[in-house]
Amino acid sequence: MELNDNTEAKKVLSELYTDINANKDIDKDNYVKDLVLRTYNLINEKYSFTYLFGRLKDDEHVIKTIKQLRIEDNNYEEQIKFLAKGATYALY
Repeated sequence: MELNDNTEAKKVLSELYTDINANKDIDKDNYVKDLVLRTYNLINEKYSFTYLFGRLKDDEHVIKTIKQLRIEDNNYEEQIKFLAKGATYALY
């Protein structure tokens, strides 16, 4: 049984990338989109979520861009912080 399911992490990154890409005025230099895409690709390389999402959480440009998104239920910052803590599985 694999406890490290990447589905939720990939879903968060995919939705974030899509929302940033849809709003061309926010990330004009493509810095955040490129970082999100690189993070998505590194998930398959078995890097830890703590490392990958910690990079996103600690990057001021990423957090600023997320706060500028004008969407309902913008909880990307919370999701990134949650995944940066290494919470990769649920206890039943």
